[in-house]
Amino acid sequence: MSRFSGLIFLVFFSGIGCQAPRQGYTQLEGNAQGTTFRIVYDDAESRDFSTAVDSIFHVMDRSMSLWDSTSVISSFNANRPAARADAHFTQVFSKATEVSEQTDGYFDCTVGPLVKAWGFSFKKGLPEPDSQQVMQLQQQIGYKKMTLTEGKLVKESPEMQVDFNAIAQGYTVDVLADFLKAKGVQNYLVEVGGEVRAEGKNERGEVWRVGIDKPIESNEQNRSLQGVVALNGRALATSGSYRKFVERDGHKYSHAIDPHTGFPITHSLLSISVIANDCMTADAYATAFLVMGLEKAIPLAKQNGLELYGILTEKDGTFRIYQSEGFGAEEVK
Repeated sequence: MSRFSGLIFLVFFSGIGCQAPRQGYTQLEGNAQGTTFRIVYDDAESRDFSTAVDSIFHVMDRSMSLWDSTSVISSFNANRPAARADAHFTQVFSKATEVSEQTDGYFDCTVGPLVKAWGFSFKKGLPEPDSQQVMQLQQQIGYKKMTLTEGKLVKESPEMQVDFNAIAQGYTVDVLADFLKAKGVQNYLVEVGGEVRAEGKNERGEVWRVGIDKPIESNEQNRSLQGVVALNGRALATSGSYRKFVERDGHKYSHAIDPHTGFPITHSLLSISVIANDCMTADAYATAFLVMGLEKAIPLAKQNGLELYGILTEKDGTFRIYQSEGFGAEEVK
């Protein structure tokens, strides 16, 4: 599963600078779901959970990967009569519907056709859609037009598609974290594609600290950080519009599409980070908040017990930072 909701690279801190885990901490890292993952944990028995982790990723892909033509989600999108939701699909669909309701549809897992039309996702180099095409595609969009009933996905139109790219990686982080907790692991950090959940202490005996990218166009070699935040028993997800975009005729179009208008967002919010009790919730709300903008996001975050860290661009090109009282990020000088 690859995200189009804004993959933000996070750097993990242990005190001053980055260090390899000390003896007793195990680190697993690699590629999965179209991105990278990193898991660091302290296990008194020094168990290697790499096989179990690979299995969890496989199960997630079999449920929600659009790249697997035989997955549950692909079968629903292809309208195969025998398609049935598994437990993972059901949980994610339920959370997606809940967040859609809470955000007045700014989060919508049916927006995929518009994303593709604007040149993101599978197809590249398509002409810019005109207003008529956008209006036609919007007939296929709308979370209220799709329900899950007794394991069957019921759509108002067979052309409708469901896409969990803006929530599934957060859910995968939760599944991995819950697996470690079930094994008795008390100190861990799990990160998939920039979405992270951590509990306990790191290898230096300190609370895990996670760096948030500065919202500038860059590559893996010259990325810099805007802030650093401590995480213990909570999850962090970030969505941004400054790296994933399509450029046509000198104009940059954000990857984030407003389901209400059918067009990419144009407001000044470049990046939004959300802290929640679980990563699936943080992931979904980060996407919704990026689309709706900071002004609408702030009261919704308070209402739902979420903490925010937003980076906005001013007219002169400088950044302005907003963070809620409980976010607690430190600025990186």
